[in-house]
Order: sequence, then C-alpha cells, then structure tokens
Amino acid sequence: MDAGGKRGFSLVDMVVVTGVTALFSSTLFPLVAVRTLEAEMMSVAARGKDIFVSITAANTERAPLGLRSVWPKTQLKEGERNKRNNEDIAGEIFGNSTDYFYKLYDGANLGTPVQSPYVPWFDYSRLAGAGVPQMAGPGKLQPENNMWCIAGNLRDEMADIIPVLITRNVDCSSLHKDLRNGEDAFDKTLRWSQKYDTPFSNTGFVMVRKGGAIFKSTQKHAVTRVVYLEQAFQTTVEGHAPLVYLTPDGIANPQ
Repeated sequence: MDAGGKRGFSLVDMVVVTGVTALFSSTLFPLVAVRTLEAEMMSVAARGKDIFVSITAANTERAPLGLRSVWPKTQLKEGERNKRNNEDIAGEIFGNSTDYFYKLYDGANLGTPVQSPYVPWFDYSRLAGAGVPQMAGPGKLQPENNMWCIAGNLRDEMADIIPVLITRNVDCSSLHKDLRNGEDAFDKTLRWSQKYDTPFSNTGFVMVRKGGAIFKSTQKHAVTRVVYLEQAFQTTVEGHAPLVYLTPDGIANPQ
C-alpha cells in the first residue's frame, strides 16, 4: 500500500491477471483461427463454383451447335487431333491447369477488342484467394496466381462424385482412381502438396464435384472416404484417355 492509502498491484495480482489473459488467449485464438479458415474456405468454394458454372454454361450453349466440350484434355483419341483441330478449345491438349485457364479466358488478348473467351462469365479473380495472389495487369498467367487443379479427360459417363476442381494444396496423385483394392482403401489419407502450401496449407481443402456439389473439408476428414463417398470408379476405359488432374504446373495421375 502506498503513502496515500491506495493499494498497488502486487506480484500475486500480476500473476492472476497474466493467467486469466493466457486462458482467454488459449480459448479465443484457436476459435478465431477456425472461423477465419471457415470464411476463407467459403470464399474459395464460391469461386470454384463460379468456374464450374461458367464452364458448364458454356458447354450447354455449345452442345446444340455441335461443338465439343471445353473441359480440358491431356490426350486426344486417334485422329482427333486433325479433326476440327482449330475449331474450339477441345482441339488442343494441355499440360497444366494454368495454360488451360489462360486459354479459357483468351488471356493472350486480355483487355483488347478482339478478346474472345470461351467462357465470358469467367475471369482471373476466380483463380486467386486465401493466400494465392491475383494476377496483376496483362501478361501470361503464372502458376503462382492459380490455386486450382482441374480434372482432365473428363467424360460424360463418369460419376457425379468425381472431383473436377480441387485446391492445389492437395496432392492430386492421392485421389485414388480405384478404391476396390482392400477393405481399408476408403480410409487412405489424402496427401498434401509438397510445392504449394496455399491455400489453407495442410488444414483443409475445397473441391467441386462433377455434379456441381461443393465439398469443403478440414485436415481431420482428408481421407478418400469423404472424397468418393465410398463409390469406386475406374478412370481407364479402352479407347479413352485416363482421368488425370492438371495442376498449376503439371499433371498428376491418380494412383
């Protein structure tokens, strides 16, 4: 107590205050982190949905005109390369999702009167977010500005559960193409990318299924069971190129 009769902070008081502050911090900070992750995943999921809807809408308009799908291909069937080769985007093959999105939006003519994107409702802002910077200004789209992997060689008969868009922080080679080999196959853990830690690092991922459903998951549920809903499928069919995933800078084959 000081000379004026007022009581100052004692060591015990300081210890109590520090302990209470630490308690609140240990409770509050994880909650804030969880809420931030949820908000970022919602935002990324909305962007993925926009991409999916844009491509689907473009295909809906093209089908009556006899034009092929704009979903990307990594291989063409025998003789297909020379058949209507320059008619549409399906006449080309792609080695990564960055080149695909660049072509999809006609990035070579971005901002010019002759720009003619295959999906007018799509733009590069849908490729960024949650730590992935948006491409600034004109120029060639770069992998660092693209957070999406996309299914290549997709076919109509494939099940609606097939992931067609998935955030690049997942190693798409761990999206198993045949889950019928062993009773524990459905519980195999998805691997995280060794190259890209954004978006979400190893805390979660976002995907859009072929049927249009959005799927968000945290690290806790990153297993093939939640990806494929226990429904097996084969990606290799005679006469067709196998399903693969175009990453921002390459191709991943499901194992």
